[in-house]
Amino acid sequence: MMRFERIRGGVAPLCLAAMLAGCGQVDSLLVMGGDKSGGVGKPNISFTDNSAQPDSKPSGLSKEDNPIVFLESAARFAEQQREYDTAAKHWAHLASMKPENTTYIRNLAVSLRVLGRHEDAERILLQALREKPSNIDLNEELAKTMIASGRLRDGVTLIEKVASLSSNDAPRMARLYSATGVAFDRAEEHKKAQDQYRKALSVQPYNATALNNMGLSYAMDNQLDLAEKTLRRALVAPSAGTQVRQNLAMVLSLKGQTDEARRLVGQDLPASMANQTVGFYGGIADQRDVWRDAAAQ
Repeated sequence: MMRFERIRGGVAPLCLAAMLAGCGQVDSLLVMGGDKSGGVGKPNISFTDNSAQPDSKPSGLSKEDNPIVFLESAARFAEQQREYDTAAKHWAHLASMKPENTTYIRNLAVSLRVLGRHEDAERILLQALREKPSNIDLNEELAKTMIASGRLRDGVTLIEKVASLSSNDAPRMARLYSATGVAFDRAEEHKKAQDQYRKALSVQPYNATALNNMGLSYAMDNQLDLAEKTLRRALVAPSAGTQVRQNLAMVLSLKGQTDEARRLVGQDLPASMANQTVGFYGGIADQRDVWRDAAAQ
């Protein structure tokens, strides 16, 4: 049992990191923040958060002379490359140029949340909300930031308030249900979390964030077969990104399916890093008897 607790203690934080990194513009909260160290041994895995993803996928930086257009393009390009430090600098510059633009403020807060700078994100959101207290986008991001920082009750309470004003907005409702699911997963109430992801999927059946976060929730709940099945569904969803592929690779590694995991990781990383990434997970997956015994309990 002690061996199992040690392994389980390693898997759950990985899954939560994957989800919360996803709360970024994780349509899901579980995607709120991964490993910021940049180390090779511990890859950045996140629950999906479509909020952290740009609305469009620019092929490169804008060539126009307009500094606003250039900075917007640069910020979105940085997000696409998951370079959130750079994205935050661009959004901050834009927000200083046009302080009335709440989209810039929200995007800055998202980047800060994904970077784990929760206090900074909350500070700028609260400042903006003094001027526009009923702004739904800012309140939604504030709720996600609270959950990312561990203030689960406050975050869920605010989500309920936002949901009461957004009942006819299917994409937002899917994000809010997913965010609530992340809060439950962080509280280790995985069954309740999975119920929230099902609600998200009831309004948006192919929501990659909800599918991604549900898959990671199953992984934390030691249901690896369901985790694999759900993440495979997420991978073919229209808005699926690299996070989903890496999370599926993590689950496959935990199941001992290292060849396929290595192929998936290799789509985004050089071969040397892919081998190290899968090897990191393999240190957990090698103790298969522990997982088998746990599943039988």
